[in-house]
Amino acid sequence: MKVQTKLAYSHAVIVVLLIIGSVTSVFILRSSRDLIRDIVSDRYLKTIYLDNVMYAVKGIDVSMYKLLLAADNSTGELDNIDKYKMTMTENVSKLEPLIRSGKGKILLKTIQNIQGDYLSFVREQSRAVLLVNSEESKVSLFDKQLKHSAVLLQAIDNLTDYQTYKMREGESLSNREYQMFLGIVLSACLLSVIISFLIAVKAIRSLVNQLGAEPGDIIEILENISQGNLQDEYGLRRNQNKTGIIKYVDILLEELRERDGLVQSELALGTQLEETVYELRRRDVLQETIRSVLEISLEHVPLQSKLQRIMDIIVSIPGISIEQKGCIHLKVDGAEELQMVAQRNLHEHLLTACARLQYGQCLCGIAASTGKTVFSNKLDDLHTVSFEGMHEHGHYCIPIKSGSNVLGVLCLYVRHNHERSKLEESSFVSITNSIATIIEHGKGEDSIKRINKFTQTVLNSINDSLTVIDVNDFTIVSTNNNFLREYKLAGTDVIGRHCYEVTHKVSEPCNQQEYSCPVMTMLRTGEYAMSEHLHYDEAGKEVYVSCSASPIKDEAGNIVQCVYVLRNISQRKYYEKQLQQLAHYDVVTSLPNRILLLDRLNIAIEFSTREGNMMALLFIDLDKFKAVNDTYGHETGDILLREVSTRLLSNVRKSDTVSRVGGDEFIIILTKVNGKLDAGLIADKIIESLNKTFFINGHECRIGGSIGIELYPFSDFDYEIENITDVLIKRADMAMYRAKELGRNRFEYYTSDLSAESENPVLD
Repeated sequence: MKVQTKLAYSHAVIVVLLIIGSVTSVFILRSSRDLIRDIVSDRYLKTIYLDNVMYAVKGIDVSMYKLLLAADNSTGELDNIDKYKMTMTENVSKLEPLIRSGKGKILLKTIQNIQGDYLSFVREQSRAVLLVNSEESKVSLFDKQLKHSAVLLQAIDNLTDYQTYKMREGESLSNREYQMFLGIVLSACLLSVIISFLIAVKAIRSLVNQLGAEPGDIIEILENISQGNLQDEYGLRRNQNKTGIIKYVDILLEELRERDGLVQSELALGTQLEETVYELRRRDVLQETIRSVLEISLEHVPLQSKLQRIMDIIVSIPGISIEQKGCIHLKVDGAEELQMVAQRNLHEHLLTACARLQYGQCLCGIAASTGKTVFSNKLDDLHTVSFEGMHEHGHYCIPIKSGSNVLGVLCLYVRHNHERSKLEESSFVSITNSIATIIEHGKGEDSIKRINKFTQTVLNSINDSLTVIDVNDFTIVSTNNNFLREYKLAGTDVIGRHCYEVTHKVSEPCNQQEYSCPVMTMLRTGEYAMSEHLHYDEAGKEVYVSCSASPIKDEAGNIVQCVYVLRNISQRKYYEKQLQQLAHYDVVTSLPNRILLLDRLNIAIEFSTREGNMMALLFIDLDKFKAVNDTYGHETGDILLREVSTRLLSNVRKSDTVSRVGGDEFIIILTKVNGKLDAGLIADKIIESLNKTFFINGHECRIGGSIGIELYPFSDFDYEIENITDVLIKRADMAMYRAKELGRNRFEYYTSDLSAESENPVLD
């Protein structure tokens, strides 16, 4: 009984131990499984995030290089830099929850600090490039960029190495846990064998079934996984059912293989991308160089100046192994000879010795005679031009050709034993093709300039003012010196401005009502046109001109420009104006005389008849004027007449007419009056103003005025009158005499009881 009790107790203890061992084993297995998953997940995620940061740094380097190379395309590159900055910040922030150790957090903090300094440098460098205020060269700026990025990449490598170390430390911990697990299992098995072999065997079998594989296989699998070996099947082929933890391990292996494959692909892609970026960078440099060369062709400078600028650009190309020296020779017309037209940093001896070279002489002469690129990486027998102290070097001598015609030679220096590069050579050939275009264009421009200079000399010899106008937008293309003198202008103030801004001082094309624009007429008819215009010089003074426009047509017969010739007729206009003044205005008062009065009176009558309005005629005769004239003289009398004219004008509207018809007689035409009352009010104001004392030459002059008024249309008869103007003036005259008879200094209306039998016209 006791033995049975002890045996039962022993069995109970074994069962308890087995239960404890099983629970512990299961916990260790789960802990190891979670550890494996964390190791794998951390390894994959940290690798991805660190790789993203590295790629972003390299992307910023590439974009900054392009930005340094061509600031005019800065918008796209700045957007790329901002995108890479965001990528760096996001991936570094994603690393924070994955870094658990103290040293790892310190390394991550270091990366963040360096990243801040790096991004600040990038921002300041971008601003310096955009504002073009950097005194450093592009190569120096890019070297600084690479140094800053190298510091950041080194910090990333340090964190990567540390994480590798932590992963190995985790693998070691996993091994220890599995060894502990193995010890517990072996102890439980040994105790089970001692107490009860059958119970122990059953427990082990149950445990093995739960694991799905032998413990040794599991340890082997974990060791290989910790070492990063994910490609072997290990011992899984012995357990085709893949149950328990082995089933999970198999699934986990598949995931790890897939992630590892992605990482390897991204690493390979990164390497390929780096090579591609380098190749693209060199191509971009070449394209940018060719673009800069072609832009020079658009500048209005002599050909030699263009070639010197091109030489400066070529020897400063980054990323191509040439020395910063070289020259350009051009073929001398009519001879097999080269002449140096541009150079950079050549020795004084070479400036003389290579100033003119015969075909076949030295490397440049050979390139010109053969039409092929000549390369030499050292001083050899072909290099016939030398001087004492010349250092070892080589040459690319590339012929500048237009088709099969050699225009010149581009000579570039390379270091001693420089290796010939097809990429470099093809780049230089592309550049020489652009130079050939510029040379041909430049020679044509020089010829055109000589022609233009002769043409300008001819234009300046013409006595009239002359301009050439682009009819598409009315801008001035060219002028002669007479035009500039006439309008008091400088050449820089005229070219490119609109003709109407220069000559009319207006913002829109000519719209003078009294003159027709000859340019507009020429555009409408397609033929020569002529007119007279009122212009203004730069000081605002009026200039009357006789102007003509002659069309300039293109090959298709379309008018593209016109020759605008102007002749100053201001003096003639002045004399015409004086004649007009004498013919139509009174000499003493400058008021309209009898001729102009009759013209305006006819117009007023026609307007009144057509519109149905009433008009009035006031005939004014000054009282006591003869006494003033006889007493103080004709000079005082003339001044008095001018003062009277001023007072009369101040009492009427601008649309009314005040005229002097002789002696001390004035006639006023009032248009659009409502009746007798309106005319009477004006007459009262006039009489009141004339009664005020005149102070002339120290004398007090007192006069008055008698006024006769007649209105039109007439009210006493309605039959047609042949000469309305004579009748209107005669009636107003008769009313004026009635006013004098009634005491002077008053006004009277014409009435039918006044005698109308006078045959002497008032204006005779």
